Amino acid sequence: MKPKCFLIISCGFLIINLAGCAIIDKPVQFIGRAFFPPYSGPKTTIVVADFEIKAAKATIDVGSGLQDMLIVRLNKTNRFLIISPKDNTHKSAKLIIATEVVDFEPRASGGSEGVGGGGSAASGTLGSLLGVTGNKSTIALNVRIVDTASSKVLISGRVSGQAVDTGPASHSRRGNVLNEGLAAYTNTSMGEAINKCIIEAAEYIVQNVPASYYKGGNFGKT
Repeated sequence: MKPKCFLIISCGFLIINLAGCAIIDKPVQFIGRAFFPPYSGPKTTIVVADFEIKAAKATIDVGSGLQDMLIVRLNKTNRFLIISPKDNTHKSAKLIIATEVVDFEPRASGGSEGVGGGGSAASGTLGSLLGVTGNKSTIALNVRIVDTASSKVLISGRVSGQAVDTGPASHSRRGNVLNEGLAAYTNTSMGEAINKCIIEAAEYIVQNVPASYYKGGNFGKT
């Protein structure tokens, strides 16, 4: 009986170890933020281009703030050497990260946060009865990974973030400190949506840059 139990336990540990190996190089999602496992393998050179503004309620300052946030997040992955678009050596980069802001709605359906707010108590009550969330903030980005030499788009996709404002109590829990271009959205549902979207954008880029673009052609693992 004991040998049989030992065999079952051993098989269980083996399955867990194999599963762990399969995901070791992927970001792990925690509440509201992604944790990238330690990485010390080859890097690739990229340029994070200025964000194109395609959403009516976004501004140039918003685009600049989002660009800075994405650069910081990508730096933390330790997978990229990021060259400034203004640097004369930017043409030496292997990839360009081209991003469009296609949706930017601070509390789009109600409330007073940002542009387009002003929902009334009556509209809030009606929303509750209909099961509609009136204080939702949303943001969406189109992200393209482009080969610098050929200008070929290797992959493109949309990432997004959203959050709901449930009142003053939710503001104190957010803890979102944003940079200058986005400072107006600090500790708001829009700030939370922005953080979620940037995390998703960084995760998307990490997972979709082809291994051949890393120095040496191999995606080194730790």
